[in-house]
Amino acid sequence: MADVRPFPAIHYNLTKIGDLSKVITQPYDKVTPEMRERYLKQHQFSFINLILPKSEDPYTTSANTCNRWLAEGILVRETKPAFYILEEEFDIEGRRMRRKGFIGAIRVEEFEKGTVLPHEFTHSGPKADRLALLRATKKDYEQIFFLYPDPKGEIDRLLDSKKGAEPDLTATDEFGVVHRLWQINDQNWITALRQAMQGQVVLIADGHHRYETALNYRREMEQKGNVPASAALRFKTAAFFKITDPGLVILPTHRLLKTITITPDEALSRLNRLFEVRLVPDESAKSELEKHKSEHAFVAYFGKGKSYLLLMRDPETAKTLLPAEKSPEYKELDVALLHALIIDNVFGIKPAETENRVLYERYWQDTVARVDSGAAACALFLNPTRPEQVQKLAEKMERMPQKSTDFFPKLISGMVFMDVAETEVLPD
Repeated sequence: MADVRPFPAIHYNLTKIGDLSKVITQPYDKVTPEMRERYLKQHQFSFINLILPKSEDPYTTSANTCNRWLAEGILVRETKPAFYILEEEFDIEGRRMRRKGFIGAIRVEEFEKGTVLPHEFTHSGPKADRLALLRATKKDYEQIFFLYPDPKGEIDRLLDSKKGAEPDLTATDEFGVVHRLWQINDQNWITALRQAMQGQVVLIADGHHRYETALNYRREMEQKGNVPASAALRFKTAAFFKITDPGLVILPTHRLLKTITITPDEALSRLNRLFEVRLVPDESAKSELEKHKSEHAFVAYFGKGKSYLLLMRDPETAKTLLPAEKSPEYKELDVALLHALIIDNVFGIKPAETENRVLYERYWQDTVARVDSGAAACALFLNPTRPEQVQKLAEKMERMPQKSTDFFPKLISGMVFMDVAETEVLPD
């Protein structure tokens, strides 16, 4: 089952850079051009210089920068493999919450083996970009986000047993999330955690592109020659959290249609065939959608004063428009219904066109602003996917549409990472 191992982490030298909070970043795929500029100005050793360098040849630039920082002691490498207990503390909707887990390296295997379960489809562009970066740097810069069941609380007890002392690394990101890491290289504890994880089937919550990139890189290296069974490049660093952790939060990812080929009035006429369409004040559209979170409800926004709450008239009839081979659980997903009934059926944007014609946005006001600015023609809002829905679909090996989940908070980049050069091996 899951082969999860400690690894000799590379991390910032705090005596050189000072405040770790000044150099960490959001994951590469969440960094806007504006955020990148801010990170670059914030600190000369920002991690953005490694994951998204500003250069005509970003991949070589990243490799050279990383090697220079290691030589100059800006970055240091641990001599012993370790696991890292991770705790994140954050506010959401007026509540202070905590999420706890650990960081380790998991053996990269094909999904068909059933140890690692995906739940979303991926696009080719991001995978090509990250693979080029991995080839050039031979560094696994960013963790992905895994979920595990742990019904008996065995891993919980292990994590709680080592979290008494002050953390080894602490950083606060721009959203006020506090990230704390405890380095654990006690051999008995490491053995116990590895054994506990061996019986687990794990689910990718966030980072499908990075996992598939690691898988593609491993295959590529195997084609070039012999790769030892414990080679670091056969593993991917990841943060692991219990799927029932009370601090596990999923936010919706709203859709933006860059252009539409029908008028808003024609779109509303088509929507009216499947939905009860209600014009609602812009300022109350979000709360109206949340009121109907137990139903299949959406909001379409065409500009100021044009917010429409969409309530499905006949869910069972509407679900017949989804592909027949999809499971009943899949047909319950708001995100699946949104794509099939609205994006495809109403606006005529087929699945093969979504990569070029559909944009994604987390925050309500940012989504509205992109329509108001003319950057998009229409916004489609939905309620979040529930964790149990993610688990059920993954267990069936049935993937959701792209960007079906947005786990909050994101794993920040720049705390620890791993060398995956051909000579690197992890302990058996």
